[in-house]
Amino acid sequence: MASLHFKESQKNKLTWHSIFFICLYGLMFWSFSELLKEEIDVAALTSIVFSLCLIIFFHIVIIIMRLDVEIDEAKITYRFKPFHLKPRIIYWDDVSDFYTRDYRPVKEYGGHGLKRKMKFGKSYSISGKKGLQLILKDGKKILFGTQKPQELERIIGKLKKGQ
Repeated sequence: MASLHFKESQKNKLTWHSIFFICLYGLMFWSFSELLKEEIDVAALTSIVFSLCLIIFFHIVIIIMRLDVEIDEAKITYRFKPFHLKPRIIYWDDVSDFYTRDYRPVKEYGGHGLKRKMKFGKSYSISGKKGLQLILKDGKKILFGTQKPQELERIIGKLKKGQ
């Protein structure tokens, strides 16, 4: 069993997300109260209830979203909840190059989250601008965002010496 080198679990800091969803909830409840002042329109009520259900669903997804990354001598194990039901594994034997880098989440990938762009490959990130870039032997690129860049750099340095 390989000894664990690096483990990180990232969650959303719900500052601006909370403000956004509070505004949406307020708008929905205001719409509902305005609807109740008039004769009840079934189509409008259905629309408001459906919209509220969608807002609640996306709010829950953002709350439970989490990126877990573990790195050891043999592999990288990652899981982006709730999109991955079980952890995914990338073995170092399948990686041709790896390094830490600064990246521009919006410009390169269109923001944080689980993203895929033809030019830059896949990105798994919650926040920040630093990450671990992997280039696989089949040419695919994967970037994992990190909130522990110094610790990750230290681990990557040790792994590169051991190659």
